[in-house]
Amino acid sequence: RSPGAHHGALVLGKRDGNGTQRTFLVRATKGDWVRVFLPTRPNGSQGWVKRRAVRVYTNGYRLVIRLRSNELRLWRGDRMLAKYPVAVGTRSTPTPRGLYYIVELLQPNNAHGSYGPFSFGLSAHSNLLNRFAAGDGSVGVHGTNQPGPTRSDVAHGRIRLRNATVRLRATPPPRRLPC
Repeated sequence: RSPGAHHGALVLGKRDGNGTQRTFLVRATKGDWVRVFLPTRPNGSQGWVKRRAVRVYTNGYRLVIRLRSNELRLWRGDRMLAKYPVAVGTRSTPTPRGLYYIVELLQPNNAHGSYGPFSFGLSAHSNLLNRFAAGDGSVGVHGTNQPGPTRSDVAHGRIRLRNATVRLRATPPPRRLPC
């Protein structure tokens, strides 16, 4: 909960449930401590990690999802590189608003399945669904086998891109999982 605490309020393993190395988004540093956003519920949770326990990398890219206009924008620094139409959550299962980050890249065994060829797992969790598709209600950005679902509200809080777009932006090597 704070730098120098004797006991952790939450202990997360080095790998998540899929075996992917745990990832955090750094908010601040203070001496030997790093304040991070946590990929847990509730959304926006933060904690402190000992600096020696993590490797810190810089990434100049960011994604901005505009829910009202059903648009994903890819930025590098202050320059917008591209924008793509997306499908987002419905009124009954909305995509959660907030600051989130990519925690894993998955490659389903069936590239023509409902998640498309790639799925980017986010640190976000649905505010309404505690379980979805055998998972914990986490939100992701993924391709889809559905023709024309972009620029609409059809997903369970997830963000869907056309398969051609998600193939263009995915960087190997993703983890293969049966989906």
